[in-house]
Amino acid sequence: MSSFIVRGAPVGVPSGLVVRNYQSDTIIRFPAKSRRSDVTELIIHETVTRSVADTVSVLQNRGLSVQLILGPDGVFTQHGDLASDLMWHAGATHNPPSFGVEVVTPYYPKLLKAGMPWTRTIDAPWAHEGRYVLPTPAQAESIAQLVRWTTDQRPPGLNVPRRWVGLRAGRMWLGPFAEASKASPGIYAHHYFGHADGAWLVLYAWLRLEAGLDPAAAYEEAAKRATGAKGSVDVNDLLKPPRVA
Repeated sequence: MSSFIVRGAPVGVPSGLVVRNYQSDTIIRFPAKSRRSDVTELIIHETVTRSVADTVSVLQNRGLSVQLILGPDGVFTQHGDLASDLMWHAGATHNPPSFGVEVVTPYYPKLLKAGMPWTRTIDAPWAHEGRYVLPTPAQAESIAQLVRWTTDQRPPGLNVPRRWVGLRAGRMWLGPFAEASKASPGIYAHHYFGHADGAWLVLYAWLRLEAGLDPAAAYEEAAKRATGAKGSVDVNDLLKPPRVA
């Protein structure tokens, strides 16, 4: 069974999530500072690379690091303890309370080549350069299941609530906003406070876990709503009504 390493111990993941962690000789563990306080944020990035190996090399060359990398096949490689290893992926404010995942994607249509696993692009005023390569369906679903596992399982050291930081007044943000620059528990796209990455994947995860759409429907809905959008997309029609006591 696949497992994440959390505070030095393997924690199993549900069927469908595949993880190769650094206890394997083939997976590098990035250098890290030790962290003892609970992790309260999950931050989703995109790489502008084409493979896990390329991503590792880029991070090493730039003196950066991250706990998880997600390949185009939807398989995670774990490069640091999710709770104990403080990595350099999201800046001085968000690094201490967070763990991060880098999703391998070329991001820019100009970087696509024939035979790559990424096949769809959309017009995206919210994205850098206005066009965006969608992550693979396998990547999108793995991110949704990572959010589910993180917020439901909550093994010791991980205390991330299922709070969608980018969901504000019935709109899911696809770009930066001031409040996200401060540390606060929940689920973040890096785009909320940093580079222009991660927001479409957060939208997909919300559609899966909160709107209750199946994977294929969530993928198409996320593509449709993000196409032509600017700073945010309206999701009021999919919000669940409050429960009556």
